[in-house]
Amino acid sequence: MNTKFYSRFGSGFRLGVVRPLHGAMFIALLALSACGDKEEPAKVVAPVAANVQAGGSAEVTPGTVPAAASTVVPATVPELLSSASAAFSQDRLVAPEGDNAIEYYLAVLDQDKESVQATQGLVDLFPLGVSIAEKEIAARNVEEAVRIIGLLDASSPGSYTVQKLKSRLAALQNQIQRDDERRLAAEQAALATQARAQAAATETTESSSTTAQPAAGTRTTRETRPVAEAEPEPEVAAPPPVVPARPTGETKDAKVVRQVQPGYPQLAYRRRLTGWVEIRFTVGVDGSVSDAQIIRADPPRTFDREAIRAVEQWMFEPAVRDGKPVPSTLNRRIEFKYPG
Repeated sequence: MNTKFYSRFGSGFRLGVVRPLHGAMFIALLALSACGDKEEPAKVVAPVAANVQAGGSAEVTPGTVPAAASTVVPATVPELLSSASAAFSQDRLVAPEGDNAIEYYLAVLDQDKESVQATQGLVDLFPLGVSIAEKEIAARNVEEAVRIIGLLDASSPGSYTVQKLKSRLAALQNQIQRDDERRLAAEQAALATQARAQAAATETTESSSTTAQPAAGTRTTRETRPVAEAEPEPEVAAPPPVVPARPTGETKDAKVVRQVQPGYPQLAYRRRLTGWVEIRFTVGVDGSVSDAQIIRADPPRTFDREAIRAVEQWMFEPAVRDGKPVPSTLNRRIEFKYPG
C-alpha cells in the first residue's frame, strides 16, 4: 500500500465507517497520489487463489509467508460487504480468522475485482493491519504474525512494508530457534549437575558402610569359639554416625535474560489510556515462566491480557540454592504509557 496516499487522503477515515467512493473519484485520487511520489504505489488487488480448508496449517520456513487462504463462509457480495462493515466497526480488523474485515473485503474482490468499496476498505485497513502484525512479532506470536502478514500480502502484493515485516518475522524465527537451543543446553547442564551430586552422595554412603564392616566381622568370629576358650570380650566402640556433608555451592536469585515488551491494546490506544499491572509468576528450573497471575491493575482488566502474554515469554536464569537450580516466585510491575 502507498502509505503516502493514505496520509494524504486518510484524514476523513473514522474507525468503523467505510466511505465508499465512486469509481472515477477513486481512480483520480490514485493518479493524484502517484504524480507527487517517485515510488510507484502498490496496487490493491484480489488475493491469489489459495483454496485450502479452513483451519489448515503448514510448516513455515523462516523468511517466507504462505499465501493467505480463504476461510470466509461463501456469501454474496452485498452480504460480504455488510459483514466487513460490521467487523470494522467492532474492531475485528484481522482477527478472528475467517471473521474479520480484511478477509471479507478480499472475499469480495474474489467475486468482483472492480469493487471500489472493498478496494478502499483494504486501503484504510492496511496501516492498522501492519501495526497489529508488528505487535504480534514483538510478542513472539509467530503463527499469528504469519497469518496476518499473509493477509496484508494478499491485500497489497509487492508492498515494501510487507517485505520489511517478513524480514522481521524471519529474524524472530531464527532468534526463537537459538533460544530453544540455549534452553536445551541449560536443561542438560542442570541434569548433569544433579547426576554428579547424586553419584557423590552414593559414594559417600558406600564408603561409610565399608568402614563399619571389619568390627562387626571380628565380633562374630569370637562368638563362634568354644565356650571353654571364651575370653572376656573388650567393648568395641561403635563407629561414629555418618553425618552427611552440608551442601555447599552457589546461591543466587533468578535473573531475567530476555524480556518481551507487551503490546498496547487497541481500545486503550484509541482512548489514550495509561496504567500499570502488577503480576506474579513462577520461574522454573529451566528459566521459563508459568502460573502468571494478575495481583493488582489500574485500570482493571484493561492491560491484563497483554501483560500476561508478554511475561509468559520472558526467559530467566533460574534461581540457584547450594549449587542446584530451583523454582522461584517473582512479582513484577509493568507500566503502560501511551506511546503518543
